[in-house]
Amino acid sequence: MTRNFIVIFAFIALLASCNEKPSFSEFTYPDGKTKALILSYDDGTIQDMELANLFDKYNLVGTFNLNSKYLGVTRGWPQENGDTIYQRYVPKDSLLIIYKNHEIAAHGALHKNFTAISKEEVLEEINTDLAILEKLTNRKIISMAYPFGSTNDSIANLITSTGIKNGRTVNDTYTFDFPKNYMTWHPTCHDSKALNYLDSYLALNQQQLSIFYVWGHSWEFGNKKRWDNMVAFCEKISKSKDIWSVGHGELTNYLLAIQDVEITNNQILNPIGNQPVWIKLSSGIQKLNAGESIKIKQ
Repeated sequence: MTRNFIVIFAFIALLASCNEKPSFSEFTYPDGKTKALILSYDDGTIQDMELANLFDKYNLVGTFNLNSKYLGVTRGWPQENGDTIYQRYVPKDSLLIIYKNHEIAAHGALHKNFTAISKEEVLEEINTDLAILEKLTNRKIISMAYPFGSTNDSIANLITSTGIKNGRTVNDTYTFDFPKNYMTWHPTCHDSKALNYLDSYLALNQQQLSIFYVWGHSWEFGNKKRWDNMVAFCEKISKSKDIWSVGHGELTNYLLAIQDVEITNNQILNPIGNQPVWIKLSSGIQKLNAGESIKIKQ
């Protein structure tokens, strides 16, 4: 009799715990990850082919910011010392081959310095870039890198009218934090310094979301040491199972989706039309699709 009572009591306790509402802890990236990696490369020169292949080998996602008016041509860039560097750009009909697994983003049609031209010219640079790239790829372009990294608050605000959702500078922060403004997104570091921060990011253990943002130019890898370091970086970081390698646009959309989730005292609701988000509850990691809600402890 006593044994039966214990079994019944245990069953009731288990049933009660199953019905108990979980408590909300944090948002996570997909599958419960809290760390992310962005690899952002500018201009669209022919060396992107080898770099994209490297990313493909290690299942990493790159964001490639292209100057659409230079696609398929060779362009000379005068240097301060009087020399001229000639850059060869990827062909127009190769974009969906080279960047099949990667994000294509804007970089200004002719790579003009936005702080040295009029607002009308800035909009022309971006809108032309978007029109050409979207026609060539049939993709919606929502990311960009500022030519020469040059921007200001006025320019960043102006560009939001084009549908661009983020803009990357070249002002390294050497941190894994998010920007206050997605349109003036300062990266962690240039790829020449990426190995210096890799071990600390791999060892990072925190509940809050973080981002390791690396940027550069594929034509800089003519230096063998630089290339070897990049290969070592990709090989090592690809072995980590807790890092989300993602394009800048996809990450931005995910962060915006999190902002649209409605949290009250006793419920989390992912609105209809929003994309899926992942949340950490006391009961574990849960995916919340659009239109779904979950009751939580008050």
